[in-house]
Amino acid sequence: RVAAAQPASLDATPAPPERAASAREEALRAAGIELTRLGPGVPEWSYEGERGPQHWGRMRPEWRLCEEGTRQSPIDLRDGIAVDLAPVRFDYRRTGFRIRDTGNTLQVEVGEGMGITVRGVRYALERLTLHRPSHDRVGGMAHDMAIYLQHRADDGRMAIVSLLLSAGGDASPALQTLWNNLPLDRGREFVPDAVLDLPALVPADPGHYLYTGSLPMPPCTEDVLWVVMKQPVTISADQLDVFARLYPRNGRPIQPTNGRPLLESR
Repeated sequence: RVAAAQPASLDATPAPPERAASAREEALRAAGIELTRLGPGVPEWSYEGERGPQHWGRMRPEWRLCEEGTRQSPIDLRDGIAVDLAPVRFDYRRTGFRIRDTGNTLQVEVGEGMGITVRGVRYALERLTLHRPSHDRVGGMAHDMAIYLQHRADDGRMAIVSLLLSAGGDASPALQTLWNNLPLDRGREFVPDAVLDLPALVPADPGHYLYTGSLPMPPCTEDVLWVVMKQPVTISADQLDVFARLYPRNGRPIQPTNGRPLLESR
């Protein structure tokens, strides 16, 4: 039901060797960042404090793009170039899943064989993560939550589809499936005997924004294609409250556009 081989994580980084950890600790101390020993289920980086976004680029050499990159995400989606964008072709289906509490968010691994096609390129779906509020801003305004679905093409290029979630309406059955199967502790995962209806999350309106950005968390890899769907997915206030009880705000601050073009469906 869920593929046994798991690709590299969007939201979690494997623990480095002890020697590398020591070198990193020395670098952090030199930068004036106080170290604390992390307990089980506590991620190496965070969205606030001494392991927050302002420190990511100095925590590891391979994370330097978090501080030095010029095509970072998220950005404020405004003043886009309105054109006739071809609809994204979604090839999603109902699937078994594995849900994990990374300490920063919920990460959901799904079955193989699904994906999207954007501008003639097929990207295979790897996983999704949830965030509150949305990383993305639309004209300066954030949505209540967002789901980010990470995809990868055969040549290694990545694409992230952002589904904006708006609370206050009817509950989302697909989101409720995840809530019904939450792990019982930080750092734990659960493979339920349940099916996630991914197609139900895709908005009916194909309108979207398109730009080149980065992973919005370490290692902040650039040249990631971002597809931000315009039509929000409706969730209930109770569903929003569930996530709010699990996590404080888990989004990266807005990054400079640095002259990147933003396309949007007209």
